[in-house]
Amino acid sequence: MSRLGLLLCTPYAMFLFVCVGIVSLTGGDAGSQLAFLQMPIAGQLGLAQALGLGRVIRFLSWPEAYGLFVMPVFLLLYAIGALLERGLARRRGLAPAHRGA
Repeated sequence: MSRLGLLLCTPYAMFLFVCVGIVSLTGGDAGSQLAFLQMPIAGQLGLAQALGLGRVIRFLSWPEAYGLFVMPVFLLLYAIGALLERGLARRRGLAPAHRGA
């Protein structure tokens, strides 16, 4: 398990929980709820729009959108952290380089 990978995932998870918590706990208007729900996945939504997938994502519910866009971000952040941690360990001489047969 990569500590650095988990460390990179933690701020995104906290931001996600804060935004969803604000929507869940406050009785704000629909516009502010929409803004807080979009914040954690705004980058992914923008990328999907740029790739021409706007009509597809328009029909997604919020749980579906979060399932589709949030998990890859966690996997990417964890993978980046794990690769960095592995590289740092190699550089310090703590872990041998992987040699294929």
